Amino acid sequence: MTQHPSIKAVSFDDLDKLYGAVQFQDALAEFIAHINYPGTSGNALCAHAVNTLISFCSVPIFHKVKFTSKNIELVEIVDVIHVQPEQKDTCRCIIPK
Repeated sequence: MTQHPSIKAVSFDDLDKLYGAVQFQDALAEFIAHINYPGTSGNALCAHAVNTLISFCSVPIFHKVKFTSKNIELVEIVDVIHVQPEQKDTCRCIIPK
């Protein structure tokens, strides 16, 4: 990953509108609950996620992520992810990628 994010702070609402990340805040709460309570069943994990307080309202965005495998002699790039906000044409139709 790069050291610096492509965008310093994007609000949860803008994540949905610009990137199509629907219900990001709910997914983040479930992830945090899973980290805090490993091995918890699905229903209990959902209850913990509902009670998880997220004290921030924006996150940094990285538009490029590289996955590497660390071999002793060589660092090899295994995969790369490129992300960008959805784009619309002049008629406000989403341009497919």
